[in-house]
Amino acid sequence: MMLKGALGPLPATPTITSSPSPTSTTPTTTTSIPTQPIPNACEKILTGHTGTVNTVKWNSDGSYCLSGGKDRSLKLWNPHKGLLIKTYNGHGYEVLDIAVVRDNSRISSVGGDRQVYLWDVSTGNIIKKFKGHDRQINCVRFNHENTVLVSGSYDKTVKIWDLKSNSYDPIQTIDDAKDSVTSIFLTEQEIITGSVDGMIRNYDIRMGMLRTDHIGQPITSVNVSADNNCILASSLDDRIRLMDKETGELLSEYKGHVNSRFKIDSQLTFDDGFVVSGSEDNVVYIWDLVEGKQLRTLHGHAEAVVSVNCHHKENIVISG
Repeated sequence: MMLKGALGPLPATPTITSSPSPTSTTPTTTTSIPTQPIPNACEKILTGHTGTVNTVKWNSDGSYCLSGGKDRSLKLWNPHKGLLIKTYNGHGYEVLDIAVVRDNSRISSVGGDRQVYLWDVSTGNIIKKFKGHDRQINCVRFNHENTVLVSGSYDKTVKIWDLKSNSYDPIQTIDDAKDSVTSIFLTEQEIITGSVDGMIRNYDIRMGMLRTDHIGQPITSVNVSADNNCILASSLDDRIRLMDKETGELLSEYKGHVNSRFKIDSQLTFDDGFVVSGSEDNVVYIWDLVEGKQLRTLHGHAEAVVSVNCHHKENIVISG
């Protein structure tokens, strides 16, 4: 499908890519310091979904990962061993995004159901379904205290849900976007959104302020650097932009990948050293953050790569 918050086609096999160990010529997943090489080889191929994979995420400590797909399921993996641990069934439509709490006990998922699902990881049971969006939900995130969920939808709204309340309704709805909200990132005091109207909106919750940056192209992904100073934004003009979070100044652009039709993720590695992105030409691209130079392309997917997620402590990327 074309963008408007929808995801494009993907192979049904998320892959793990890692850096080589400095003491071995074979791929490994043990590298963890910024000076070691960037990912350059496929470590594992995880098979299990019966349709395309729409989203992949590491859990909070990077020991497991999750995937969600067109087959309406979520899957929990041990990617280092290539093992499927559990499958979560309950969605009536495709799964488009996943979020994980810091203690890994709960996950949230969203998609075509127009509901925000909250799951117990160990039992696989649905704890709650939050209702309020009118169209498919594209993105979801927990806040840092794991007390609130924030979701963004094709219905042009961002909704906030209180996990401590018995209510199934949102506690707040933000309706500033003029088109589909495609991506959300939360800091300790900010909700940062990207939407198809070409705007990045930064809501400072504590100060009650809204800052906006006009990109001029439909935005597919927003992320924030580990030092909390920069926003990384992908858009439908085959560009990834690095911007100063406070001033909106354009710091760098990253080119070479293909992103003109689908919702494609981009992300910074754990040390803010590299930019990683999926692409519609079936490849994962990696650039040097400072120089903007394309350093590597990772092959192995048969169709467009729309989801990438970087490990929190090591130079490992999962893609789907």
